[in-house]
Amino acid sequence: MIRNKLRQYARETKDMKKKKTELIYHGMLAVLLVSALAILLVLSYWACKYSYYGSVNYKIHNMLIRDVSWKHIIVFLLASLGTMAVDQILNRQNKAVQEKICLAVLTITCVLIFSLGTFYVVKNPYYPVGDQINTTAFSAYCREGNFIMLCPGGYMGMHQHQKGLGFLYEILFSVFGDFNYTPAKIIHVLWWVLTVYAGYQYLKITMDRAVFRVVYCMIMLGCIPYLLFLPYIYGDILSISFCMVMFWAASAYEHFGQKRYLLLAGLVASIAILARKNTLIVLTAMVIYSILLFLKKRKLQCLMIGMIVVLTAGAALKTVDIVYEYRSGYPSGIGIPSILYVAMGLQDTDGVAGVYNRYHQTVFEENDFQQEPSAQVGKEYIRNRLQGFAEEPAAAIDFFKRKLEGQWIEPLFESLRATESFEEGAVMPTYIANLYYGKMYDVVWKLSNYYQSMMYLAGLAFTIAAGILWWRHREMPTALWLPLISIVGGFLFSIIWEAQCRYVFPYYVFLALYVPKGLLETGKMIQRLRIHKKKDQNSGKEKEEKLREIA
Repeated sequence: MIRNKLRQYARETKDMKKKKTELIYHGMLAVLLVSALAILLVLSYWACKYSYYGSVNYKIHNMLIRDVSWKHIIVFLLASLGTMAVDQILNRQNKAVQEKICLAVLTITCVLIFSLGTFYVVKNPYYPVGDQINTTAFSAYCREGNFIMLCPGGYMGMHQHQKGLGFLYEILFSVFGDFNYTPAKIIHVLWWVLTVYAGYQYLKITMDRAVFRVVYCMIMLGCIPYLLFLPYIYGDILSISFCMVMFWAASAYEHFGQKRYLLLAGLVASIAILARKNTLIVLTAMVIYSILLFLKKRKLQCLMIGMIVVLTAGAALKTVDIVYEYRSGYPSGIGIPSILYVAMGLQDTDGVAGVYNRYHQTVFEENDFQQEPSAQVGKEYIRNRLQGFAEEPAAAIDFFKRKLEGQWIEPLFESLRATESFEEGAVMPTYIANLYYGKMYDVVWKLSNYYQSMMYLAGLAFTIAAGILWWRHREMPTALWLPLISIVGGFLFSIIWEAQCRYVFPYYVFLALYVPKGLLETGKMIQRLRIHKKKDQNSGKEKEEKLREIA
């Protein structure tokens, strides 16, 4: 009797724990979906209504262009119908033929991307400036045993987050020679190919429908800003590519349970964080994903992926700090406080909200490169600025609206402006000059403008479809939410940090994973509406005929 009661109590306790974990799981997904829905709704509205014209000409930079909304919607609907047509064609084939078609499309896409990308970076005489030249110079000097840039007030001493990238360029220069940028540009092309391949594999696991992989390849091939960013000598492209591999590795570990995918996730996470410190947003998303997976399956091993990613990434950063401390004698952790970047992100500079204006560096220099007093200045500025926003809510809304628009609805994400510096005396091909300064710029910008609104609208359609499936308690891989968590995190980060289009571009690429399903669901909705309308018309005709017979 007592034993039966104890068993019953144990079952009830287990059921209560199960219900509690399910409640937390669905609550977290609800927050995610509502946040993503709000973000993509706003971005879709903005992208269809107007766009920022980010010309390389600084005089007309960030000029607001009013769009014809219905044209953008038409392009989106045509893309949706095209996706549905491709889906219908593929569904007429058996599974084996579908896989062959998908593999053929992937192969052709990768070959085209590699060919086009290589041609572009070789022909474009771009030469790095600013942070790029400082980071690569640091790498070259370190190889010679000169670590002066790590001293307090030196470039790398102030910008400590760049040391990881400097370390990677040391490796590159040891193979190809100092300041040899051509191999770096060609490697960027390979990272673009890897982005396509990793995204393809991710979709194969999370949304195993042939049309999604086919359309995804087409979308990545048509991503003009990705091509234009290839010559840019920085960690952006590497970070995007390896984050996409992380998504694939996480989904593969969830699906297959093989530990090699855990190791892959940890490896690419460590390299991605060295290339770009902002990868922390994606790593945070990985942690949230692992918690969701744990809540869903109630297995402690599900938390391993978040732990592996965080530990390996943290170990990579710490290792680089120790290596440079040992080699140079200069301590780490003496750089510009992060709070100053937030303060800079709250300033208006020549009517542009939150952009780079050297405020963080100026404050740091004025305080003799001391972190604590510099941080206090930044905190005081933020406090006063937020107080001003509280007193004038309309001004606050206008500021953050301009700041977000300037980052998210510039169709080229300032890729040409970022790469508008060329080797002295280099002969620029006519078509490259036309791309930067001629009519080709407007053509590329307009194509990217329609492409961008299609991306946001399709992302919105996906979020709505996913929300409906979640509401109906349909089973979906937890890894499906991982890029979406990253996108939401990236959007929130763009509100507070220094504003640059380049910073939000990775999340734009992640959104491409959801676009095929968003387009297909929209196409299906159009088809259902057509069928419903046709039925109504037929029903009306039948009624009319019956009335005639009665008459």
